[in-house]
Amino acid sequence: MRSRTLLTGFMCWLLVSGFSAAALTQALHGPAVNALRFFEALRTRDPTAVLYALRPLPVGPDARARALAVLPATGELRPDRAERAKLAMLEGVLTYHERLRVFETKVIDVPQAAVALHQRAVLLISRPALRLLSGTEVQAMVAHEIGHDYFWTEFERTLVDRDRLRRQELELKCDGIALLTLVALKLDPSSLGDGLRKQMRFNQMLGADANAADYPLLNERQRFITALRALAGDSPTR
Repeated sequence: MRSRTLLTGFMCWLLVSGFSAAALTQALHGPAVNALRFFEALRTRDPTAVLYALRPLPVGPDARARALAVLPATGELRPDRAERAKLAMLEGVLTYHERLRVFETKVIDVPQAAVALHQRAVLLISRPALRLLSGTEVQAMVAHEIGHDYFWTEFERTLVDRDRLRRQELELKCDGIALLTLVALKLDPSSLGDGLRKQMRFNQMLGADANAADYPLLNERQRFITALRALAGDSPTR
């Protein structure tokens, strides 16, 4: 916790001292540098324009039906009152990305804290994730999964090629989509890093992080998020 506090303090000092996003980029490595350069080439100070330009066409009704048809017949849970309240908070995020009537959301019975997008049509949210995360953190995690919809073809290619570095870069680009979403909707951007940290620690304690190598290190993700916030003109000190 102390190291994270020092890191956050250092990044904030860079920002308030007038350092540019280019200076923050020097603290990044490999996939994070590539992901940040992707957003540097866009008008990140206008998140809505950026996201609108990047947004792919949604899947059609036939593809959505096929995605639902291959899901297991068992394992879906009925959300309780508190869970329904958090799920209701997703409406604004889904509407913003024009996915409210495209994605179907299901609460699933798995032990991991997980939020996933199935075939660009179904949001799968585990009960542990719903109970672990705050409502705003659930919004942030879903915004990250919407990022996968933006980069779906590239994502599938990383699976075929087993390209972990490219997969890590895409995960960071999805973090970027989530961050810009939170900024555009005037939601707390820190909920993205907080939600990622909670999920990672929960799954580590559970021993359910076998594919951790496919993801960037948490500190690298936090540095990337901080740098992108600077590009978007959203100071972490606000």
